[in-house]
Order: sequence, then structure tokens, then C-alpha cells
Amino acid sequence: MATSKTASKKAVPKNSANKRSRAGKRTVKTLKWNSARLKQILQNFKSKKILIIGDVGIDRYTIGSVDRISPEAPVPIVFVEEEKFKLGLAANCADNVHALGAVAWLTGIIGKDRAALDFKDLLKLARIKDTHLISDSTRRTVLKERIVSGNQQLLRIDYENFHPISGLTEKKAIEKIKSLMPRCDAVILQDYAKGMLTQALIDAVFETAHEADKVVAVDPNPKTPLSMYLGASVLTPNTKEAEKLSGVTITDESSLHTAGQKILKATGAKHVVITRGREGMAVFTANSSDVHLIPTYAREVYDVSGAGDTVITVLTLALASGATIEESAILGNLAAGVEVAKRGTATVSPEEIRVAMEFFEAVGMPST
Repeated sequence: MATSKTASKKAVPKNSANKRSRAGKRTVKTLKWNSARLKQILQNFKSKKILIIGDVGIDRYTIGSVDRISPEAPVPIVFVEEEKFKLGLAANCADNVHALGAVAWLTGIIGKDRAALDFKDLLKLARIKDTHLISDSTRRTVLKERIVSGNQQLLRIDYENFHPISGLTEKKAIEKIKSLMPRCDAVILQDYAKGMLTQALIDAVFETAHEADKVVAVDPNPKTPLSMYLGASVLTPNTKEAEKLSGVTITDESSLHTAGQKILKATGAKHVVITRGREGMAVFTANSSDVHLIPTYAREVYDVSGAGDTVITVLTLALASGATIEESAILGNLAAGVEVAKRGTATVSPEEIRVAMEFFEAVGMPST
């Protein structure tokens, strides 16, 4: 999961030839795209039903100006000018699914507190049903508050849980998932390590998905053992997560390849897509030594929070729409390039992805 950063950079992808690694037969390839094909896949997103499972919460932004230091302590005083509430964690994926024209079925755990009411109000505004949520009075609804002045985040305050959900709540969640699985087109499993995703629940997700022949895309957490993801179709770690999950420090293409292959073998996944920030993406496929590289498609980087949610959402929708893993990753990367130009967690529309595609084609992105 991405952490928040503020920056401003210009990035135009460069076309590089396929490279033969020193390791022998391993081949590193920079992918090209077919514009007409990608646009058709985007059109196929409409009405797809995506089951999103994971920790949910609220992102609150308290925005103001600073013109003096507190006399009580050496800290700035923020004069609050605006407050924004956004769907956070796995709920941001659900928001993205809806923005892309598909249907989001969100299964998560909330408390019975004020934040839970605010969370349901946000879902209503986003036109996402709350009927698949489970309320647990022993847990607080996750809330992450960011104090921002200008382009600078001054402080973040987290209200959250870390202990596993109770057996009763786990049973209710598994029942929900089993009832929804046959009717969805694909599954997104988002692991924020807040206690919802127990071993029994994850096992139930993979078992029912396998029986129903559904793709399960996993946004992994480095705190979770890789063995718990055994059964995933595709995993989408960022570079830091890939390093922690694989135990390999990624410094070059050789170590990148080693990390990707370790994650593939440990999980039995069909694919691993490592998101690499300004270096783009690397796509690994089971039983193949090839590494497919996708350059960054970002014109301006303002805030990378939520970029990982955007990637896994678009990638999953694309796979559910008949795309290959390479086509899915390209679309996910294009969407992330749009998202990082916005403040905080944000959604992306199909039209914005099409505009980004046309821009990079105009400046020389390799296409077929």
C-alpha cells in the first residue's frame, strides 16, 4: 500500500529494446500496447460485479493555514479552513470500481460508532450499497486523519484495530463471501493487517473462488506470511512490500527478478505485478522466466496515496473483461498515472484513462 508523498515530476516513458539478462535465458521485455484493444477492454468494464474484501475505513483531511507557532509547545497552529471525508482502505477500491462504471460489492467490518455512521453516509454518496458490511460493537471503525497545510502533510492520526476479528464476526463474513462469490465477476482481496483477514477467512475466499472459477487479485501486506496468500490469482505488491515479502533487496533487474519469482513460487499465483513508482511495473508469470516491464505513465506526481488501490482495481476489472495480464497491467499503470496527479485517495474514470493513453501515444509511447 502506498504511503503519502508530495512531489512534482515530469515523466515521459522511453521505449527500450528487449534485453537479455546475464543470468542466461531470462528475458526482460518492455511492453507495447494496442490502443483499440485497450479501449475496448475499458468499455467492457461496464456492469462488471467486483467483490471487494478487506479492512475498510475513512480518510479525513483537515486542511488549513499556518501562520504561527503554539505558545504551549513548538508545534504549528493550524487554522482549519476545510474538512474532507473520503472512503479509505478497501472502500477506496469500491469507490474506484463504481467510478469505472462497474458494480462494487464491499465486504468489511465496521464498528457501531460515529465513524461507522459517517462511513455509511460516504458509501451512500458514492452510490455503493452497505448491505454486505458487518457491524461489530467490539471494534472501532478505522479512521485516518491527515492534517494538511498547503502542500504539506503536518500530522496523521490513526484510529484503528489490530487484533483479529472474533469467531462470530469471522463466521458472518465467511457466510457473506460464500453467498456473493458465485454472482461476482472477480474478487479483490485487500490486506491492511487491521484484523479482518484471518487465516480461515482467506482460506474461505480462495476455496470458494476456485470452486466458482473467479480471479482473486490480492494487495498483500508485508506483515502477513506469504503462505496465507496460497491460492491467489495475482498479487500486486509495491517495491518495498515485494522486498519484505520475498526477503530480497531490489537494486537491479536481477534482484527484481529474484524477488518476483520467490513470491510466485511461495503463493502458487499465476502472476505477480510489482509496482515500482517512477520505474513503472514489472510483470511476472508462473512457469516463465520472462519479465515484462511497463514504464511509468505519469505526467505529474502530486500524491501517491491510493495509487495501489487504483492499480489493483483497474487490473482486476481488466482481467474480468477478458484482458491478458499484460494488458491489465498497462491499463492499471495508466490509471495510476492519472490518480497520483490528484490530492489524497481519488478515483479515476474510463475517460481519464483514455485521455492518458492518447497523450502518451502522442509523445511516443510504443504501440502496435
